Amino acid sequence: LHRELEKKIAEFKGTDAALLFPTGYMANLGALGALVSKGDMVIGDKLNHASIIDGCRQSGATFRIYPHKDVRQLESLLQRSSGYRRKLIVTDSVFSMDGDTAPLTEIAGIAKKYDAILMVDDAHATGVFGNQGKGLIEHCGLEGKIDVVMGSLSKAVGSIGGFIAGSKPLIDFLKNKARPFIYTTAMPPAACAASLAGLSLIQEDTSLIDSL
Repeated sequence: LHRELEKKIAEFKGTDAALLFPTGYMANLGALGALVSKGDMVIGDKLNHASIIDGCRQSGATFRIYPHKDVRQLESLLQRSSGYRRKLIVTDSVFSMDGDTAPLTEIAGIAKKYDAILMVDDAHATGVFGNQGKGLIEHCGLEGKIDVVMGSLSKAVGSIGGFIAGSKPLIDFLKNKARPFIYTTAMPPAACAASLAGLSLIQEDTSLIDSL
């Protein structure tokens, strides 16, 4: 069931592979802690979810925050980042407290310009945005252009758990480096089955998304 769900998530999000975590919080901690560390820079929106902020702080990387949705300040921070080994931008797609959306198209362009990894937390957009409910990444036409896609199974999917979706090398790396994946109990099989059913409902019937 775990492998079946990971395969379905990857297909749903348009990526090569996916990795399950017991919660979305642990998915953010796991990915950020594995991808950046001392000598790297991680940059995030001021209103990012607490799990993102905790992941950035615990990673050991230099952590910089830009004002909410301020792409000019984001670019300014990247212009002064040449001394860092690796740069990672992380943002919510739909911000959990205010419900507004990130300027993903502009952020993706800036990430490419400065050779930065882009991680998007699409938890609150999955099942809500996009013609097929795939999230704000689909809505913005950025499928296949985001390096690290995080999502939750406990929002519109109606179950529990979190995931990271991306390239196969990324997922293989996280399997070996993401401590919140390695050193805790996996999702219960029943939760996997519920998540599979929830994703199927989103894919097979868009009436709820259309209504929303």
